[in-house]
Amino acid sequence: MGNIKLALINIKKNFKNEKELKSSFIITILGMAINNIAFLILWYYFGKTVGKLNGWDPLDIFGLYGFAATNFGIVCTFFAGIFKIPEYISSGNFDKYLLTPKNILLKVSTSSLSTSAIGDLLFGIVCFVVFAICNKLSLLKLLISFVLIITSSIIFYSFSLICMSVSFYLMDGYNVSNGLYGTFLSNSLYHGGAYTGILRFVFMFIMPSLLLGALPVEIVKLISINNLILILILTVIWFIISIIFFYKSLKKYESNNLFGFGS
Repeated sequence: MGNIKLALINIKKNFKNEKELKSSFIITILGMAINNIAFLILWYYFGKTVGKLNGWDPLDIFGLYGFAATNFGIVCTFFAGIFKIPEYISSGNFDKYLLTPKNILLKVSTSSLSTSAIGDLLFGIVCFVVFAICNKLSLLKLLISFVLIITSSIIFYSFSLICMSVSFYLMDGYNVSNGLYGTFLSNSLYHGGAYTGILRFVFMFIMPSLLLGALPVEIVKLISINNLILILILTVIWFIISIIFFYKSLKKYESNNLFGFGS
């Protein structure tokens, strides 16, 4: 409970700090939401051009971005600290997270907030509402969607944590970690119908990009119990792997800070 209290305090402090410059705070949120519309339009008209592709309709793109942008917004709004792990390592600022008895991962995760991610979160919610209305989702499908948003958020957090933890093993791990993360994220935003065969296997089980948006859309549309069970199992597996990998990688950490507590 002490760790949870500390996390909530950190999140509250992050919001308070970001809202100090109100105009910048609002513009950043709206700017990111508007920026995302370009990607939505691109893939929507791709769907309109090629027609139905492996069961995917153009309107399914709203579902894709509804899930993907929402889970991205949730993680990057409340747990953006994990994306700063490479920076903390290279600057020596990671030291301060090792000097208190509280949960290290929780402290690091809640150490930062991304204002632009709030725009992603709002954009994702709007996209999902459009998807739900256009497909006339039943109460059951809405409940399943809620569960899938939670699972996809956990998977996004877990694999992102693995990507960032790679930095513990490299002298300059920033580019490698962010390159791996960028590949993971970008493939979660592509038209779901384009993934078939070996490509679909790779982005479901090796790099779980399809679990962030494409697979949840297919589960909701078809009420696929098998895929729902699969994504629940994979969520648990990826979460456990990420926690183990982070703490195992942490043992490789050697402070680069010559002054004691970072800048």
